Amino acid sequence: MLKKSGLSHSCKAVAAGSALLLGLGLASQAQAGPRLEFGDDGGFLQIDLKGQIYLENTSYGGGIKGDESRTDIHFMRNRISLTGMLDETWGYKFQTCGNTGTTKNTLGYALSDQDTNWNDRDIRVIDAYAIANFNPALNLKVGLTKIPLTRANLDDCFAPLSQDRSMFVYSAYGTSPAKFARDLGGVATGRFFDDKLTYFAGIFQGREGSSTVVNPLGGTNPDGTPRPAGATYTSSNAPKTMLEYVGRLTYDFMDSEGGSGYQGTYFGEKNVLNIGVGMAYQPKAAYKYGAATAVNPSNNVYGATLQNGNADTVDYTAYAVDFMYEQKLPAGVITATGQYLKVDFENAWQTNTNPGDHLAVVAGMNGQKEGGYGKLAYILPLTIGKAGKLQPYAMYEYWEFARVLGVNHQIINQPGGGINYYVLGDNRVRLTVEYLRTDFNTPTQLPVGGTTVVQGVKGYDTFRTMLQLVF
Repeated sequence: MLKKSGLSHSCKAVAAGSALLLGLGLASQAQAGPRLEFGDDGGFLQIDLKGQIYLENTSYGGGIKGDESRTDIHFMRNRISLTGMLDETWGYKFQTCGNTGTTKNTLGYALSDQDTNWNDRDIRVIDAYAIANFNPALNLKVGLTKIPLTRANLDDCFAPLSQDRSMFVYSAYGTSPAKFARDLGGVATGRFFDDKLTYFAGIFQGREGSSTVVNPLGGTNPDGTPRPAGATYTSSNAPKTMLEYVGRLTYDFMDSEGGSGYQGTYFGEKNVLNIGVGMAYQPKAAYKYGAATAVNPSNNVYGATLQNGNADTVDYTAYAVDFMYEQKLPAGVITATGQYLKVDFENAWQTNTNPGDHLAVVAGMNGQKEGGYGKLAYILPLTIGKAGKLQPYAMYEYWEFARVLGVNHQIINQPGGGINYYVLGDNRVRLTVEYLRTDFNTPTQLPVGGTTVVQGVKGYDTFRTMLQLVF
């Protein structure tokens, strides 16, 4: 029969649900979607529908020159999640996601597919993995799943403390061409000492093949050669097919967070102090001396080659430290969280002059960088409506990029703040209003579409709101 997830007819179903919480890192709060239970071993199929609708106004992106404000309405995420458990041990997770009509990228605007062709749905599989929950000390996910390097990446993206997770914190590799967040492989996780100590150990496909990217920015490459605007570049191929290794260790000094995923707040249901460290490593991940070669110069198409045939390589390493603190007070709940991340490619961006490698491998948003963020929030001691809660928050990010948007040693500061309104007292129905200020240490170019570039941008403002529904 079809029923709400909070109901159960057997202890085995409860055991299966508990195992699922550990193996999948689901929230401790009840899932909202329906659950179909079957068999005598506590098997079930959980169905979840999740969506986030954004309304954003940014101080650039509009007008002939792209330097006027621009307002967009788009889906940030559309998700259908299916989680099936045969019993308390074996199961499977399948999840799709789409951001239909998105026009704003991390740094820059482009027309959405909705504006240029009929194929505007942009739905893809983001999770697909087998589950094996043997015991609290050993649980496996095998398939397409999250890279457990940072707390930021393991945060439930429908339960972050601010409106969204950091736009700068993703690690280098994964299954998308831009390489971030998820990858094919396997992750083992387990807990010890009354669920206080949690480990993650992952082996992933890592970097494979090459990426083709369009660079709307003109300018000069690090070696002094001109870079045409709107050119298409291909990164160098991966030197060798080497696996990526990821490890993470956390300890809860107060209540245990449990599982392998995190919430931005536990609404005072737990007092949490979690400290985590992580590391990722892939040997021979990129070429140290890459270069671009003209494939079709009249159409600004460039491939990849090696400088003077030099095949020296560099390793990819990443280091992460993070924390989460939440305390229920006599009046309200205080929450603080922070993340530090360093991504290193042995300064290959200085010797590898191929823009394709800069954009997709050794530099750019997910290449060599160092920085982090801090967030502070407070749930007010009042109720709005039947169960509504208000949570104002403030945050600050600081990042140093090896090379991004055509600028070497670029520093980005991003202060901001907002208010979360949890209509039902949890993340199922959420309204968020947020302001962000993005500042560049060196004035830079920002792309708007495929041909327009806003020059000399020192910073910009973003006002955004979100309506979130989780069923």
